[in-house]
Amino acid sequence: MIELTEVSKAFGDVVAILRLSMSAKNGVTGFLGPNGSGKSTTFKLIMGELYPDDGIVRVFDEYPINNASLKRRIGYVSEHEDLYPWMKGKQFVTSLAKLILPREQAETAAKEAIKKVGLSVKGKRIKAYSKGMKQRLKIAAAIVHHPDLLILDEPFGGLDPIGRRDMKELISELHQEGVTVLVSSHILYELDEMSTRMVLIHRGQTLAEGPPAEILNIIDQFPHQILFKAPFNELQQLSKHLIDKDIVNTITFKRDKIDIDLVITTDNPNSFYSVATQVIAENNLLIKHLEVQTDNIESIFEFLV
Repeated sequence: MIELTEVSKAFGDVVAILRLSMSAKNGVTGFLGPNGSGKSTTFKLIMGELYPDDGIVRVFDEYPINNASLKRRIGYVSEHEDLYPWMKGKQFVTSLAKLILPREQAETAAKEAIKKVGLSVKGKRIKAYSKGMKQRLKIAAAIVHHPDLLILDEPFGGLDPIGRRDMKELISELHQEGVTVLVSSHILYELDEMSTRMVLIHRGQTLAEGPPAEILNIIDQFPHQILFKAPFNELQQLSKHLIDKDIVNTITFKRDKIDIDLVITTDNPNSFYSVATQVIAENNLLIKHLEVQTDNIESIFEFLV
């Protein structure tokens, strides 16, 4: 569906993409990278909004630049609120549909798209919409012409947990209907739950791409640092049992105001969480709080680089 080969793009002295190669096939491709890693620039190259300085961009085996027929096959949701606040939701989606479809067909398609994304507009103007409603409206506008490829740039931004769940379900539903989806995020778990393929991008270059299980296996090489809060004697028991299991790299006790915290580092997180859960249950340990302190995408990518 999408093939980028040794693509580079710079804006003056700022290099956004450097010899980036990646592909996206049928299904849901998760495009994962820290903020500023080049995800949005890559999307604009795929849609033909930008010329590459070097390399080849192919979409459905065609060049996207100045290719109107190809763009009719693509739906795009940017990370920005590209909406007209004075318009009503149905009016907005219908107006965009009329750019491609006949008037009567555009009206029907707009109603169907709004219904598909689960948006109840009730005559309100867009300026009165919540963040979640605006995200749904943007997707309705992107799918109103029944595209073969849907590109979603950070679609989870600003959504509450229920909104994020609904967004994942909508993306999975579109995938089941045969739409190829390319979705970006800087939050790993959002893409892991719904992607059939993942691409890791950092500083404008591809670090890895493949099935989610393969990518997560690479990421699991990253040392995890876990903080436990509990009564001191409970933490002592926990640390002793975990040392005996030989699944930790380092164990550190840290004072937090009047409490003592336990910080553990492991490079085998899958085994660690399984064993730690078993140890806590078998010894009836009272753990008040557990926090993964290094589970952020910037730390993981710096480690991989």
